[in-house]
Amino acid sequence: MGNCLGSNQGSKYAIENQDEKELEKLAQKGTKAKRRRAPEAKEITARPKKALAAKHQGDGNAASPPSAPAQQKPGTTAAADSQAATNSQKPSAPAPAPKPKLNIKDFQFKQCKGEVKVKAPGTINGQAFMIDECVDCDLYVLDSCAAVTIDDSKNCRIFIGPTDGSIFMRNCTNVKCCFIGRQIRLRDVTNSNVALLCRTKPIIETSTNVGVMCYDLLYPALPDQLKAIKLDTFHNFWDSIHDFTPKPDSWRYLEPELMVSEMMGPIPEEAQAAMGETKHGQAPLISTWGSRPPPGQGYIVAIFPQGKAEEALQLVAHATEQQ
Repeated sequence: MGNCLGSNQGSKYAIENQDEKELEKLAQKGTKAKRRRAPEAKEITARPKKALAAKHQGDGNAASPPSAPAQQKPGTTAAADSQAATNSQKPSAPAPAPKPKLNIKDFQFKQCKGEVKVKAPGTINGQAFMIDECVDCDLYVLDSCAAVTIDDSKNCRIFIGPTDGSIFMRNCTNVKCCFIGRQIRLRDVTNSNVALLCRTKPIIETSTNVGVMCYDLLYPALPDQLKAIKLDTFHNFWDSIHDFTPKPDSWRYLEPELMVSEMMGPIPEEAQAAMGETKHGQAPLISTWGSRPPPGQGYIVAIFPQGKAEEALQLVAHATEQQ
């Protein structure tokens, strides 16, 4: 019995010792496993902390009372709404009216024969104009133009109103003309007379027997037309002819006493109606003597300061009335 008990006790102690060893082994394995899994566990545990922090922050926001809205200046919203309503009610700007289409036939006298053609003030409005192949005609352009060309015409009386650019006449014979322009040029013109109001020196080339004189015919719309394109009678170089092909019979001065109304002959009724009647007291145009020899020994010299053109014209008008 004692031996059995002793053997039983020994086996019991052996089992206990074996269990302790196995526990130690298991503990060691667990420690190693814990050591191997430590980084992963650290990462795993770090994530919930962030999540928990966000959760706590959200809980705090949820628990905190709602913040008061930002204060606005009194009347700001009402003023903005009023301005928006005003802008919505404001009518939109109307679209610009389309420019009227121009008909080229309204800006030319072409192949006319034995006719009276008149363009009244306000019908050209600064457009270019052309006269071509006209015979035995009275042609009056009484409005301002951009530029004018006159070609292959004969036995005509031609009046061209204030022209901002050039007036160019070519291949014409036996014509009587009045030209008012910034630049005037004649080429291949024969047996013709021209009255000139020109801001620059007129040009003549390959022409024969051309008579020139100072322009002096006034009509009511002329002063405003001259002013619109910055021309005036104080700057008229009608007599300073530049002849590109000089010869003895290229050009000549007409008689100093001759006036435009006499040189052009009777003005047709259609042209007179378009010109209108000159107002009483309206200053006449200044007619200069040019480079011709002086008519006599007596002179009156009147000097006006710059900007006194109106006063000078009034003096001319008064002197004209006294004649």
